[in-house]
This record gives sequence, structure tokens and C-alpha cells, in this order.
Amino acid sequence: MVFSTPVSKAAFVAGRLLFAVVIGYLAVGNLLDLESAVGYAKSKGAPLASISVPLGSVGLVAGTVAVLSGIYPVVGALAIVAFLVPITVIMHDFWTMEGQDRQNEQIHFLKNVGLIGIALILAALGSVPWPAAVGIGL
Repeated sequence: MVFSTPVSKAAFVAGRLLFAVVIGYLAVGNLLDLESAVGYAKSKGAPLASISVPLGSVGLVAGTVAVLSGIYPVVGALAIVAFLVPITVIMHDFWTMEGQDRQNEQIHFLKNVGLIGIALILAALGSVPWPAAVGIGL
């Protein structure tokens, strides 16, 4: 069994919680300041920003709830990946910049790549029972 020790169970629950806090914080931040988030997305050339930013942010909230609760966690994790992959490439195009702007965008790019990696790991673990989870899924 994957989570056979108290330490592995606690680490998995803590990791899920921390991941959910980060993703949820980013999503809610977009929703609370939607005008700025949409404006920034438009400035970066994001397609249909006035639609994609709010819908994507709501999708992140739903993905966060799914991962945190264990209700369709694979769907939630993959929804997070589906949002982060294009956003990472479009919004954090550090390779087009120089100096401090390049460094800042590269940090955000790499942060998102790490979050994508975590979401993919969670999706891969969707077939095993999760500790401290509702346990409803595919």
C-alpha cells in the first residue's frame, strides 16, 4: 500500500494541503481582482482574456477543492494542469525578456512547472485510496 505508515499519510495530507493553499490563493487572488488579472492577461496576449481568466480561475478553485477533499481528485488535478500549462507559457515568457523582468518571469515559470509536476503526481495517485479524503472518484 502506498500510504502504509503514519508518516507517509501525514506527509501526503500536508503536501495536498500546501498545494491546495497555493493553487487556491492564486485562483482567489485572480477572482478578487479580476479587472487587473484580465488586464495583465490581455497585455501578455492571452486569448479571450475576459473569458479565460475568470473561467480558468473558477476551474482552479474547483480543482483545489477536488484535490483537497478527495472528490474526483484526478479530474481536479488534471483541471489544474489544463489551466497551468498554457498560462505558464503565455504569461511567463521569460525567454523574451532581459534583466530583472526575465529573472522574475523565470521564477514564476519554474514555480508553475513545479505545481504542474505536483498535480501530475496527484493524478497518478488517483487510483489508490487517499488518507483524509472523501474517496469519491473515477
